[in-house]
Parts: sequence; C-alpha cells; structure tokens
Amino acid sequence: MALPAERGIQGGFFAPLHRDEFYNILTERYNAARSEAARVAGKENIDMKVEYFKPVHFGAGFTSLLYQLPTGVTTKTLLQNTAFFPWGIQNLDSCFDRIAWWQGAGVKYIGEMFTLPVFYYQEHQGAWKGNLLGYEFRGGETFRFEVHCFTSPMPDHVDAWLHAWIVLPSTQSGTLITTA
Repeated sequence: MALPAERGIQGGFFAPLHRDEFYNILTERYNAARSEAARVAGKENIDMKVEYFKPVHFGAGFTSLLYQLPTGVTTKTLLQNTAFFPWGIQNLDSCFDRIAWWQGAGVKYIGEMFTLPVFYYQEHQGAWKGNLLGYEFRGGETFRFEVHCFTSPMPDHVDAWLHAWIVLPSTQSGTLITTA
C-alpha cells in the first residue's frame, strides 16, 4: 500500500466516493483500527472488534436512526479498551462548512476539515486526504470537535455524519464508547 505522501495530491480536502483514493483512505484507516484492536487484544487478553461509527457509540439511543452531528463544541472521553478513527464525512447539509478537531478538551489543536465541498459531491461523501495520524483517539483519551454552520442563527445540528472506525471489546458491540 502506498504511503500517504505517495497517494497523489495531499492537503486539506476530501476525495469523493467515486475516486480510488476514497477506498485507499478507508482501507488505510481500517487497517490502523485493526492494528489497534490486535494491540488491545494482546495486552488485555480480550476479544476486540472493529465496527463502523454509529450514533449509539456517542450516546444516542438504539431507536435513533438520525445520523446528525450537533453544531458547536462536542467533547468526548473514550472508555478504556476503545478507540475512534475518523476518516471522512457524509454531508447532506448545505450550511455545514467545517469541523475543527483538538486533542484533549481543547488543549492541542489538530486541524480543520472544510466540509462544504462534500455537499456538492454527487454521493455527498468524502475521505479526508490530509494527514489522519493525528485523528486517532484511544481509550482514556479526550478529544474535542467543533461543527460549524455558516447560517445565523446556527441550527442545533447538521444533516451530516462522520465516517469512522470504532474499536471496542466484542462483548460491547453497538454500545456507548465514551464517558460523556
């Protein structure tokens, strides 16, 4: 597999679903999540699983079918033996223009993803072509993201969802992975 710098054009934008780059990024991040699952399984001697990020992982009930992101600042702390590997976005909202990320509760700025172009992709999905190594969050770590919508007043959510892989114990499949 090509290293990130060898994948072609790099930078702060998204590869659409119809480009091979999308699947290369998806696969690269899935492999990183699998490696983390294997590391935790070996260290803790428990069966681990990698699954796609769903609302229930951040506390939405099982009945929630709405894949919506809250606007403003969201801070999460991962439970032990879990991990969160965001790698892309689905954007169905014409006002959702960017999402910014921090490690800790706003301690270390990671970067900003400008998401509005994804709304104009035919599939409304994109994989982040920037350096995703900083966007890996593991058990016990706190991270923060800020979803921005350029309309005023800002709505309480946008019709968008993060593409991400979740690593968690097999016995906790489809459950909350954060303390807050």
